[in-house]
Amino acid sequence: MLDINNIIATGEHAQVEAKKSSGGLPDSLWESYSAFANTDGGVILLGVSEIDKKLVITGVSDTEDKIKKLWNILNNRQKVSLNILVERQIYVQTIDGKDIIVIEVPRADRRDKPIYINNDIQRGTYRRNADGDYRCPFPDVKAMLRDQSDISPDSCVIAEVSLNDLDKETIAGYRNHFVSLKPAHVWNRLDNENFLHKIGAARRSESGMLNPTLAGLLMFGPEDIITQILPDYFLDYREINDSRRWSDRIVSNLGEWSGNIFDFFFKTANKLTADIKRPFLMRNHLEREDDTDVHKAIREALANALIHADYYGRQGIVIEKRPQKIIFANPGIFRPNKDEVFVGGVSDPRNPNIFKMFALIDIGERAGSGLFNIRTIWQDIGWPEPVWEEKFNPERLILSVSIETEEKGTVTEEKGTVTEEKGTVTEEKGTVTEEKGTVTEEKGTVTEEKGTVKITNNQQLIIQNMINNPVITAPELSSIVGISISKIKNNISKLKTKGLLERIGPDKGGYWKINEV
Repeated sequence: MLDINNIIATGEHAQVEAKKSSGGLPDSLWESYSAFANTDGGVILLGVSEIDKKLVITGVSDTEDKIKKLWNILNNRQKVSLNILVERQIYVQTIDGKDIIVIEVPRADRRDKPIYINNDIQRGTYRRNADGDYRCPFPDVKAMLRDQSDISPDSCVIAEVSLNDLDKETIAGYRNHFVSLKPAHVWNRLDNENFLHKIGAARRSESGMLNPTLAGLLMFGPEDIITQILPDYFLDYREINDSRRWSDRIVSNLGEWSGNIFDFFFKTANKLTADIKRPFLMRNHLEREDDTDVHKAIREALANALIHADYYGRQGIVIEKRPQKIIFANPGIFRPNKDEVFVGGVSDPRNPNIFKMFALIDIGERAGSGLFNIRTIWQDIGWPEPVWEEKFNPERLILSVSIETEEKGTVTEEKGTVTEEKGTVTEEKGTVTEEKGTVTEEKGTVTEEKGTVKITNNQQLIIQNMINNPVITAPELSSIVGISISKIKNNISKLKTKGLLERIGPDKGGYWKINEV
């Protein structure tokens, strides 16, 4: 049983509702039942009044009769859509000689939502906020109905879109990742149509033709085609500096890139972790030593936002990188119970086909453990615990993680950058300096000291992709790393100068060779 004295001392809030109930059962009780069930659960106290913002015990009479009526109404489908309570969740407590009826309402399973009253799903569905119960707008009701089904929206065939409408460069980029990780896989022999079918990006429509699934459209489609099907689709990455101004931004609707979620991941993942301290030592056959648990967890959080988003929802996916903090926000709320999410091991992705496609290239592959891992890693290193928040009207899940970035030698885009545009390298504000063997460039530090070479984050990513795919092209690297082709070529030239990289054979038909240091 709950500690009712403590609850009463705390007062009414988002998860506590007090009802005087001096006569019969108040009608507003059922609005609160619906609201708690559709939000995050809560406690209804019958026989408690709120006076001057304080809870005062007034007591109820005939408790046995009232509890019997409660059960009768809960099981009346004309009044309540579904009873989600068990016997132990309705009971009587006596405090100072006065009886209180306690009703513990759990958060409803997604398959049971929406919980509504008066046989009216549109006007009888409620949710809870700090101000009390409110009637759900119908878009939120539709979101609950989407989550109710075990047939995921991302598996649906989009018959009005052809496979020819998908972005060929994105498909090629995905297949390059796949073949580098699984070079002997039989799917590598397939043409694009059959490969997309195997990974869940395409299915046969009623006409017998292969068409994209919603997952395939989101992963590989161009933004203008995606928004024909999903008008509220929007991806937004923002970097905000200390002056609260944007120092970098990537959005899906400008026509400068494909605008799909696969390319968005690779354009933003490296930026999110670019200034988190991670020395990269080139040795032992170029084995990566810089990829800490923090970096992996941040990429996992980005993947989670894309995998678990409700793409029919409003306001799109927004990733905001601030000084010392990253905020991930996506449409849709938790599908499992929150306690299960934080314990780990429970996987209930809103978009299982998107999850599968990312997992096939080793992104977001830790089913049901992403948020649990983030919390555990932050606890282990002593950083402030990540904060998850569910918002409603519209449904939105927000994850805020504190980060520690390099304070010394950190180079940001606004102060101390190397700007390359149309093949020109511009030096600004003492951007490129040579002192005591140190060269600072782009978003990282290059140090040559005692035979050890450290390289920038972008150069590191270029080398890693060349290791995975020695015939990778500059345009493909540009798509993966998230910088222009001219910047890719400039970084390749610098890596050659350092002796880390050489080209074997001609530009067409040759391959990249990585040299050990």
